[in-house]
Amino acid sequence: SKFPSAPAWSIKFDKTPFTEFLFATGDCTRWLITKKSSVMAQYANSPRWIEKSSQKNSRYTARWYHRWRVPHEPWISVT
Repeated sequence: SKFPSAPAWSIKFDKTPFTEFLFATGDCTRWLITKKSSVMAQYANSPRWIEKSSQKNSRYTARWYHRWRVPHEPWISVT
């Protein structure tokens, strides 16, 4: 990686209105932007909209998982 490692971090935004998520790997080589509505639902191996990503500069779908009572999900990817 061309970027040094840094500890994981997050900003609390539970009281801040928003409509999109930006998900990225720690070194930012892989990233995607998606609508909040694409993430905040229950689905399994379902096509979900990605607005743009490190792989494609236009809107497309990828199959994600966000099942009820599966603690390590949602499972979101650029492909």
